[in-house]
Amino acid sequence: MLARTSIIAALFVATFAIPQTAQAQVRHRLGFTLGSNYSSIQSDLFTTSAGRLSAVVGCNFQFEFNDRFSVSQEIMFTRKGGSVKAVHFVPEQITEEHLYDYHYNSFEAGVFATFHPFGLPIGLQGGGFFGTNFHNLNRSNRNLYVGDYVSINNATRAVDLNDSFAGMDFGPAAGISASAGRFQANARYYYGVSNLYNNLDFVEAGHRINTNSLRLSLTYFLR
Repeated sequence: MLARTSIIAALFVATFAIPQTAQAQVRHRLGFTLGSNYSSIQSDLFTTSAGRLSAVVGCNFQFEFNDRFSVSQEIMFTRKGGSVKAVHFVPEQITEEHLYDYHYNSFEAGVFATFHPFGLPIGLQGGGFFGTNFHNLNRSNRNLYVGDYVSINNATRAVDLNDSFAGMDFGPAAGISASAGRFQANARYYYGVSNLYNNLDFVEAGHRINTNSLRLSLTYFLR
């Protein structure tokens, strides 16, 4: 009876002591992030001519469990998009080639785990992001087409795809980090698995629009 009571008492102490000990070992800190983001878009409806380089700004909540493993929650704002090939069909003449900019803004929330092999300041990162996109694209230019650069009969007005870039996007991200004191530099690749074409209403099904980004950022932690 005494032995059983001792075991129950030991389990009771362990149940409450272990979480408190683990919590005491977790280091949490807040940081502010600034960097650059180069994004691009891919689709079966157009040929991408160039991506978009923009600044990224936000905050970082980091939880360090030990010198090898940490988890970061990030909230970021950036501008994304790209320039695509479009054409203006002129009757009985060669089509005129132009560029059409699909530019949009994005608020992103991300969660990333960082592993430091052998306790080195260089870390391997993996995680995912969820973004809310919005745009203010010009709807006045209705003479440029994508989808088919030869025949207007099978082409799509470029302006009709504007609303693809007002909706949700999400996907995985991976990269590396380097830490020194309160500073942490990150280099990551983001891939959007969401088909942005599905944000459109009353359009032909079966097409796709996806995004990707390469991001370099520097975070300064307050402690």
